[in-house]
Amino acid sequence: MTDRQKDRFIAVICCIAIAVGTIVMLGWVFNMPGLKQIVPGFESMVFNMAFCFVLFGTSLLLILHRTKFKTIIFFILSLSCTLIGLISLFQFLFHFNSGLDQLFVKDNTKISSIHLFPGRMAYNAAVNVSLLGLGFLMLTVKNRVMNLIAQYLLHAVTILSTVALIGYMYGVSLFNSLFYVSSMAAHTAILFFILSIAASIYNSMMGVPYLLTGTRIGNLVAKRLFILMLIMVILFGLIRIQIQHYQQFNLNTSISLLAICFLLVSMIIIWSTASWLNRIDERRSAAEEEVKLMNAELEKRVKERSAEYQKSEEKYRSLIEQASDAIYMINIDGSFTDVNASMCKMMGYTRDELLQLNVRQIVDPEELKYDPLPTVIQNPDRSEFRERRFMRKDKHVFPVEINVKMFSGNMILVIARDITYRKKMETELRDAELKFRTMAEKSMVGVYIVKNGKFIYVNPRFAEVFGYAPEELTDTVPIETIIHESYRHITTENVRKRITGEVESVHYEAMGQKKDGTTNWVEFFGSRAIIDNEPTIIGSMIDITKRRKAEEELRSSEQKYKLLFDSNPLPLWMISKDDLSIIAANDAAASLYGYTKEELLHMNARTFRTAEDREKQLEGYKENLNTTTDSRTIRHIKKDGTVMVVQIIANDIILEGRSVRLSLTNDITEKLKAEESLQKSEANLQTILKSTDTAYALFDLDLKALAFNQKAIEFVEEQYQRTPQKGDSLADFFPAERFSQFLNFIKNVIAGKHISYEVDYLKNDGSTSWYDVRLSPITSDNHKETLGMLMAFYDITERKNAEQSLKSAYESIQDHINSIKEMAWKQSHLIRSPLANLKALSEMLKAYPGDAEVLKHFQAELNRLDNIIHEMAEEASGHDD
Repeated sequence: MTDRQKDRFIAVICCIAIAVGTIVMLGWVFNMPGLKQIVPGFESMVFNMAFCFVLFGTSLLLILHRTKFKTIIFFILSLSCTLIGLISLFQFLFHFNSGLDQLFVKDNTKISSIHLFPGRMAYNAAVNVSLLGLGFLMLTVKNRVMNLIAQYLLHAVTILSTVALIGYMYGVSLFNSLFYVSSMAAHTAILFFILSIAASIYNSMMGVPYLLTGTRIGNLVAKRLFILMLIMVILFGLIRIQIQHYQQFNLNTSISLLAICFLLVSMIIIWSTASWLNRIDERRSAAEEEVKLMNAELEKRVKERSAEYQKSEEKYRSLIEQASDAIYMINIDGSFTDVNASMCKMMGYTRDELLQLNVRQIVDPEELKYDPLPTVIQNPDRSEFRERRFMRKDKHVFPVEINVKMFSGNMILVIARDITYRKKMETELRDAELKFRTMAEKSMVGVYIVKNGKFIYVNPRFAEVFGYAPEELTDTVPIETIIHESYRHITTENVRKRITGEVESVHYEAMGQKKDGTTNWVEFFGSRAIIDNEPTIIGSMIDITKRRKAEEELRSSEQKYKLLFDSNPLPLWMISKDDLSIIAANDAAASLYGYTKEELLHMNARTFRTAEDREKQLEGYKENLNTTTDSRTIRHIKKDGTVMVVQIIANDIILEGRSVRLSLTNDITEKLKAEESLQKSEANLQTILKSTDTAYALFDLDLKALAFNQKAIEFVEEQYQRTPQKGDSLADFFPAERFSQFLNFIKNVIAGKHISYEVDYLKNDGSTSWYDVRLSPITSDNHKETLGMLMAFYDITERKNAEQSLKSAYESIQDHINSIKEMAWKQSHLIRSPLANLKALSEMLKAYPGDAEVLKHFQAELNRLDNIIHEMAEEASGHDD
């Protein structure tokens, strides 16, 4: 039985067990007695038993397939069945009820002598479940002893189920109800029988399956007899059932009939087996005769071939000696046993010298260090080709190609060929190919090879131009793929002409199509060649997209430049250098000189120069201005005779093969007058700056000094003992504590504001000098952009000192005034008291002129008033001091 047949048989048995178990479980769930019995007239299968058959069938099916967790699931399912069987068995043995019998479904069967425990599997069924479960657990263990025990457990289940089936067939209740405890259902016994056989076949090299599945003659006899005996047992059982059913014979007659049937069937089995063995013996005898005839034929052929061999050996010897390749034979130890003349010539030895050597002595010693000679031929039936480095008698090392073949008698035939020239050619070819590939791979020009309408090679640049990788174009797509559809007919026609040989090479431009659908312009160069006897196109390609764009832009530029020339507000000229004739002039030139354009085109450039300048003009036109632009100032004459000063900017060009000077004429007469006036103004300004007492300094936006007058230089030299230079940073002349505040001033100045403030500087002698500082922005002509900053600072030390003196005098006067105020307040306060008293006393004297007491008081107040006046006088004299 092959492995595939074995797996198929096991799978079928598993499916039957799962199907029967599922049907019985459904019968219990939906209370359908027909499904519980399966076989009418026999005992029903309990739910737990059906559930175990489903688990057994599933677990056995798992081990046939490569599932990720098959071992774990198989173990869990087998262990579950084993536990169910053992618990059921222990309930019988130890007389207890664990609740397992009706755990899944409720069995309402009435308790009777047949059904003592509703829902519980039969005693022999529980034994079989336990044994089958234990056998399953040990089935896949990688241990021979465990596998052997598993086989015996499975055989025990087979025997018990067979006993139960025989009990049903022959009416012996003892067999199907072990120890008269309970009866196993017929379909339960059948499932146990086929499941145990299927499980034991999994390890078919052990136990009874090995006896029945082997291929030797004993195995075949055992399998044949077992099948016949099994049929005999079943047949007798059926006969017994029929006899019992019709009740035609008594017991003695029935036993006699069974004995007669047994003898007849035994004779049939013996006759069938003997006939089968006789046929095998006849085939063996025929095979022996055939072997004898083959041996005689072989002996005849050996004699014939021996004679042929002797002749072929002579031919072989002659052929070897005349062969251009070196041929030699060596034994398994590497010693030479035969060599031809070419071998002697190639190695520089005589035949006798070589026959005294070992093959290791002619191999390069350096090569043997890393590539020793093999001690065993890997494939003795095949020739082995390889390269070696041999060393001649004169120690010269050279490469050879050898063909090694092993013959009978451990003899090795070697054919060697000197490949020095071939190696040299291969090296040169590799170098040439490497150079070509390096040049092609690194080239900025696309390189391609086309054969049979497809690219067989493109370099990276070629693929890059069209947005592909090289492998995407090689031997994949037609060449038309990279060509825009409007140019494909041109490309295919050019390819056809070269392939057919109408033309050898072509050069054309076409619009390409990139991988992303965009287009470009390419220029193809290609020639016809023959490679591997097939017409091939080898060529190069240049991406001219930029050039085509530049040409388009050039054409557009020509139109723009013509428009620019004609509509330029400045006078433009084209004058021939050979005769100074005017080739072209724009409207601005005609307007400036007072001519029409038609008049100018019939004039000569000498017309515009004064007589004394014409010689100098001719010298100027002899100069070559191809590489530089000439700018000069000269005098020109208008049509009305007015002389003007013009600035000419010129450059020489080639126009239609003629040397032409392109020039621009700018009337700078008014500009020169303005510059002259400006120079005068600047001279006056410089005079003012040099003579003023105010220091001026000009700075850019980075606070770098641009210009300063002499007063500013004197200030820096006096204050910092250094001479200022252009480019100095203003930050170098500011104390750190002041510069941060100064930066705020600069921000306001850049914003367009004018800043004015006073600052003091401490001199070396300890005195302080004061300056009035003004910061003003320098703006562009439109006053929209600040270009820099102007700083003006004026020495106000004398003014500050005068202000300080005036302030001190004012403070002194204020102190005097405050003292006078205080004294006046005090005097008025002191005098008021005696005056008030005197005033009152005087009124009393008017009423009583002779009152002495009043007069006494009057005199006392006068004395007090006199004392106060004296004190005031003394205080006043003290303030004056």
